[in-house]
Amino acid sequence: MFKNYLRQFHILSLFVFLISTFCYAQQNVIFSHLSVKDGLSQSDINTIHQTKNGYLWFGTHNGLNKYDGYKFTHYKPSNKPNSISSNLVFRLTGDNDNNLWIGTTGGGLNYFDSKTEKFTNYLHSKKSNNSVKSNYITSVYHDSKNRLWIGTKEGLDMVDCNKPTSKDSIVFNHISLPENHLIKNKSVTTIYESKSGELYVGTIYSLYKLTDLNNYIEFEFYKDKTKPRTNQIKQITEDSNNRLIVASSNGMFIEKKGTRKLKKFFSGPCVSISIDAKNQIWVATQNGLLCFRNDDKHKIPELINTYINNPKNPNSISKNIVTSLYKDITGILWIGTNGGGINKLDPQRKKFNHVTQTSNPNSISNDKVRAILEDSNKTLWIGTEGGGLNYQKNNYNSTNPFLQIPKASTRPIVLKEFKTINKKLLLIGGANPPNLSFIDITNPNSNYNTKPIKIKAVTNAVFAITVDHLNNIWVGTYNLGVFLLKYENGQFKIHKNFYNTGNKNQISNNIIRNIFQDSHKNMWFATGKGLSKLPYSEIEKENPKFRSYTHNPKNKNSLSYDYILSIHETKKGELWIGTFGGGLNKLISDPTKEHAKFKSYTDDDGLPNNVIKGILEDDSGNLWLSSNMGLTKFNPEQSTFKNYNTYDGLQSNEFQELACYKKEDGEMFFGGINGFNSFYPENIKDNPHAPQTLITKISLFNKKIQVGKDYNGNILLKNSINNTSRIEFKHNQNSISFEFTGIQYSSPQKNQYAYKLSGFEEKWNYTNSTMRFATYTNLSPGIYTFSVKSSNGDGIWNDSPKKIVIEITPPFWKTIWAYIIYVLIVIGLLIAFWRFTLIRTEQKHELELETIEKEKYEELQQMKMEFFTNISHEFRTPLTLIKGPLEYLQTKIGLLDENVVKHQYQLMDKNTDYLLRLVTQLLDFQKMDKGQMGLTIYHKNIARFIKEIAEPFRFISEKKKIKYTIRTEEEKIYAYFSPDALEKVMNNLLSNAFKFCPENGTVDVYVYIKKTYHSEKLTKKSVYNKLVIEVRDSGFGITDSKKQRIFNRFYSNSAKELANPTGTGIGLSYTKSLVDLHQGTIFVVDNEWGGSTFAVNLPLDKQAYLDKPNIELGTETDNVNTTTAYVSSSHQVSVQDQEKDEQMIGKRSELPIVLVVDDNKDIRSFIKQSLKDKYNILEAENGLKGYELAKKQVPNIIISDYVMPEMDGAEFCKKCKETSEISHVPFILLTAKTSQDNQFVGLESGADDYITKPFNLELLQLKIKNIIGKRDSLRKRFNQEIILKPEDVTVTSADEIFLEKAMEVVEKNMMNTEFSVEMLVKEMSVSRSNLYLKLKEITGLSSSEFIRSIRLKRAVQLLEKSDLSVKEIMYMTGFNSPSYFAKCFKKQFNMTPSDYINKNNLGVNEE
Repeated sequence: MFKNYLRQFHILSLFVFLISTFCYAQQNVIFSHLSVKDGLSQSDINTIHQTKNGYLWFGTHNGLNKYDGYKFTHYKPSNKPNSISSNLVFRLTGDNDNNLWIGTTGGGLNYFDSKTEKFTNYLHSKKSNNSVKSNYITSVYHDSKNRLWIGTKEGLDMVDCNKPTSKDSIVFNHISLPENHLIKNKSVTTIYESKSGELYVGTIYSLYKLTDLNNYIEFEFYKDKTKPRTNQIKQITEDSNNRLIVASSNGMFIEKKGTRKLKKFFSGPCVSISIDAKNQIWVATQNGLLCFRNDDKHKIPELINTYINNPKNPNSISKNIVTSLYKDITGILWIGTNGGGINKLDPQRKKFNHVTQTSNPNSISNDKVRAILEDSNKTLWIGTEGGGLNYQKNNYNSTNPFLQIPKASTRPIVLKEFKTINKKLLLIGGANPPNLSFIDITNPNSNYNTKPIKIKAVTNAVFAITVDHLNNIWVGTYNLGVFLLKYENGQFKIHKNFYNTGNKNQISNNIIRNIFQDSHKNMWFATGKGLSKLPYSEIEKENPKFRSYTHNPKNKNSLSYDYILSIHETKKGELWIGTFGGGLNKLISDPTKEHAKFKSYTDDDGLPNNVIKGILEDDSGNLWLSSNMGLTKFNPEQSTFKNYNTYDGLQSNEFQELACYKKEDGEMFFGGINGFNSFYPENIKDNPHAPQTLITKISLFNKKIQVGKDYNGNILLKNSINNTSRIEFKHNQNSISFEFTGIQYSSPQKNQYAYKLSGFEEKWNYTNSTMRFATYTNLSPGIYTFSVKSSNGDGIWNDSPKKIVIEITPPFWKTIWAYIIYVLIVIGLLIAFWRFTLIRTEQKHELELETIEKEKYEELQQMKMEFFTNISHEFRTPLTLIKGPLEYLQTKIGLLDENVVKHQYQLMDKNTDYLLRLVTQLLDFQKMDKGQMGLTIYHKNIARFIKEIAEPFRFISEKKKIKYTIRTEEEKIYAYFSPDALEKVMNNLLSNAFKFCPENGTVDVYVYIKKTYHSEKLTKKSVYNKLVIEVRDSGFGITDSKKQRIFNRFYSNSAKELANPTGTGIGLSYTKSLVDLHQGTIFVVDNEWGGSTFAVNLPLDKQAYLDKPNIELGTETDNVNTTTAYVSSSHQVSVQDQEKDEQMIGKRSELPIVLVVDDNKDIRSFIKQSLKDKYNILEAENGLKGYELAKKQVPNIIISDYVMPEMDGAEFCKKCKETSEISHVPFILLTAKTSQDNQFVGLESGADDYITKPFNLELLQLKIKNIIGKRDSLRKRFNQEIILKPEDVTVTSADEIFLEKAMEVVEKNMMNTEFSVEMLVKEMSVSRSNLYLKLKEITGLSSSEFIRSIRLKRAVQLLEKSDLSVKEIMYMTGFNSPSYFAKCFKKQFNMTPSDYINKNNLGVNEE
């Protein structure tokens, strides 16, 4: 037997040696490898299986491995319960629920529950006939009837999984097989169920089919006389033609359909078999992997390829000993080896052929490919950087060897074929010498062993060569621009050199990377500084004009980048430009036009990289673009990109500049840093299989959640993640992470993922295969749904996202039951509170009512007290002006002048009327409260009435410098109104307006008629008119809160702030009552000045007052007084007097006036010249003229000569002193007489001083200054001292008499508020101007100021010596306005009356 095996081994070895000659073809088949470096637990792969959920399982000699495309999960024996029983995993199978049955070597049978992720061990027991026959499991199989078949070294067992028994108590049914008396080994090696449901069992010596008939199992043996009796059956399967395929230790057999005979089609030990989608048979042997063609059901399979390990080819199978094969659901063939781990053969892998340098001498000479060209002889030329030039003859084939050109440039950058009539030359441009050379390739059979011939015309690095339609050669250099060569007489000669020297019409840059001639015969140049175009018409000109296009940041239609690499014109005539950092550009304007527009495509549009190194067009119009990040297929029509990288079979992600070429048959070549790729674009197809998305791990606070583990009394995962639809977390378990995968093994690294947590976010989050996780922290209590989906490397998405519901339960105090308890507690408390307070509610309510009533009563009493206190003060004012004059008359009976007595009577009569009006208003107020007050309405000109009422307030406006206007819409507006009521209303409103209007403000009264329409009918009959009286001021306005209450009775704030200053104390409440009684309305609004507008609306028609209670209509014959208002006359008198005094001041010189009287003109001129700077000089030539001039001008001082004609100086002085108008004027006599008698006469005449001639000018000036200074001091004394006699401030007796009389007149009229300067003038019997000048000279005060000063001094005396109030003293001294009194007092004494009282500790009532 051993000799037979040895002979078979020799035959197989010879066969492998014979087929090794074509093993170079393995370069077309790429095997991917997974080893312990990738996470595999051990390199011996005994068995492979894929569960329904997509996971791949691998049995090794070091445990069970689960693979998801990215990482392995290991299952090994441990001390923990429910672990696998053995490391030696020999066979695997699974059921429809993703559970696994694992056959081990010596460890019995294991069951892996995918829900709980726990293992159940089934071991042989001698004590139980229901246990498995042996712990050495050689085969496991789960059939379509849900029965598990177990092959062991001791025979066959069957478990009926349909019976409802737990996994811990399953029954193993022992199936007896026919005994072979020659071989005692009962080992079952394999089990298989055919597509028709037939069950086959392979043993160590034969093959059986089990037939179930009448509960009896019959075995049918396939006899084959040619096979030895010890033919160990390794594996059984069927092809697409339903022919049985058997792998055995003696070779491969195939069933002859209908004969139940097996035909051998391969001799040699075989281990495992798999049938692919093309019906090819893949066979695992100990000497590599075999592939058989099986496309004809009438023929036996034919061996087409053997794949063995090639150390020179990293893409070959990892080991020759192949132990297992498995085809997954997408068609990928998984190959298990002994010591070589896992190999993957993907039929969906992109058909990119990869050629690189290997240890094989026939491979290319260097990996860095810079130039590719197929010449007209079908020779493929490959230029490498550092390895020189390579070529392959007779059509490119990856199995053919490459040859190298000796002594060629080691850095060939560009290759181009040049044809003449009888020659073919290969032009070679290089980065180092020889920079430009050629090889004669005319003879296709030549070995090209000769050294390339150098073209001496070009000595700089050559990066571009193009042959135009005229067979001219265009050579682009790296720094010397473009050379145009012509081939003449066997020599290459320079025809032109296009070089940039700074002229804008020249080529844009001297670095030339590419040269291209378009279909219009124009030449395009890719330079280091933009794209240059040389129109065909310019080529042969002596100074051709280039058109250059560069990047302009301000122009979006310019080139996206200046460094240009590739230029390509499509079959449609579109020009595409690849840049060295700006992506892809398309010329979108007419290329024949001077100006060009470009559209750019960058990585924002789908490109993997913005460096476009090569552009080729396939037969379908797609552009293939090489870059630094792989290869891209671009559809210009749809503007879509499909990107490929190393995971698709590319040589590298980085390609070389312009290293690309397309053959005539459509095959494309792209060179890079690791060789080159060749492919047919139509063979590059998308993988149609979308991944199956799974959640692989859930973590809590970055720690994986274990199935069945208790987390603070809460088992989060009772089953595995993918068997769990909902997980419940506690409120403090709210930092959760998810890890996921897309089961797709073709190129899982290119998978894309999208996930979201519904309830937390609405949009999908996109990520790649390196970031297959999502983390959410601090999630609020609630229900969330985590969804994740995936796509394969070609963008095919799985439309069914994997979902899992996450519920984070709130803490107990936030649960619905807690809220119910809270509600119940609140209800209970409310009920208890209600019951507790119900008993006391009425008592408390009564107490509150009593308290409220008491508070209201007290508040009402307090307001009434304040009201009547204010009223009492109002009464005291007229009473003072009645009582004072009466007492004055009683003490002066028979002593007073008749006019004085008459005036005092008038004052008492006026104040008696005023007091009567106050009482009448109070009675009216009471009547209105009781509804007993009546109005008498008259039909009069209300416009005139309002003017008469408002006019007396003008003196207040003048005093406060307020702009005061009274306007009416028309001069005559007749209306029905009560003059008495309207007068009171207007007095209140105007008093308030002036009170709150600041200086330089505005008060405006406007009377007009407002037309209003009924809403039902817009006819003449529906029109009714209203009279509107508006009083506007520019004060500080009224807040919105006060506007609602200012008309309320006894409203303290508004009453105090807005009460009528004439003293009614009733305020706006009384005003509103009067307007309401008048059938009108009143309201207040803000105006444009910031102040308030009070608007009174009164009916204009008679009908409004007819049949109204308490309203009577008066007749025209009634004697009605419409102007009885009390006006503050003292203000008016004072203002008028002051205005006239100010007019006099304006007429008089500001400098003191000096009258010089002398008959000598030179003396007068001399004195005038010396004094004119400080004084205003008047002149007269004698005493008579000087006297007349003095009376007229009233000088401040007189200087007169003693001896003069007509009237001498002594007589002149005496006459002046006797004249009251000028008696106060100081007089200085000048004389040449020095005798004492003359001096005595002069002084006796009243002269103030005497100066003899010749006099000293400085002495004269000094005497004048002293006299004036002395008079100033007397004036100041008069103003400062309170109690003063006239003799204390006068110089002459005449002045003393004058001043005493003036003071007496003022004292007599002290209480007369209407006493004016005119009345004083009349009493003093002088003109107003003389009175003014005389008082000004004696006291320093004007006439009006003098009267006010006397009154204020009397007021101070009364404050200090009487017990009268300030208000009483104010009226007794002729003031009737507190504000005016306080203002004058402060001006006189620099403090207010209140400050004066406080300063001197006077116990005076300020009221």
